[in-house]
Amino acid sequence: MAVVGDKRVGCDGCGRTVALEELTTVTMPDGQQVACCPDCEPHARAAAQKGGSLDQRRDTCDGCTGTFLVAELKDVVLDDGTVVTCCPSCATEAPTSGSDDSSAPDTDDTTAVADTSPTTESEHTDEKRYRCTQCHEQVTEEPFRVTTIDERTERLCADCKAAAEDRGIVAAVDMRKTRAREILGVEPDVSDDELRDVYHDQIKRAHPDRKSGSKSAFQLVTEAYERLRTDE
Repeated sequence: MAVVGDKRVGCDGCGRTVALEELTTVTMPDGQQVACCPDCEPHARAAAQKGGSLDQRRDTCDGCTGTFLVAELKDVVLDDGTVVTCCPSCATEAPTSGSDDSSAPDTDDTTAVADTSPTTESEHTDEKRYRCTQCHEQVTEEPFRVTTIDERTERLCADCKAAAEDRGIVAAVDMRKTRAREILGVEPDVSDDELRDVYHDQIKRAHPDRKSGSKSAFQLVTEAYERLRTDE
């Protein structure tokens, strides 16, 4: 995928380099803010709820030999009693003593009944819709604000954005406002003063010079705030 000037930073969990918009900040019990990729985010949130810390250790799957976070791996007992450590994918395919039971037919005769109640026009009109500047289709998901290599600003749906990236004409992709609000934990109707207060609180904790922060978390919080403070 050819994207010029793509903003990529490291995940504080696994260390992989990913697109900035894919990261999410998670506040740990000790106040530390970690920037996590989609794979590490659930482990970080689980650790935060349990009052622990993000486990950044990695180990090898005995099945595919790939490297995964230790939290993602699980021990599986094979038919012959051997215990192997597997990633989620290999764990489902491993021949265990109870694997034959999975082929038993489902005796539940309950049939799901589709909701045939009519959808009112108001239910459609209340949903905010956007128009892609490339295909001109209306979409319900916020479009990506894309800067092309010839310095044009486009608002593209996911399909048109992917097509533009494949053609190598994308210079930069801005964070979507819905994503920025998720990162800062604010509502769409947040006031300028409230937004500034939330930003100041989070940026202090995310600063890389502090034990609670990291370079990735600092960049993520800054990017989210800058995106929300503009009207475009």
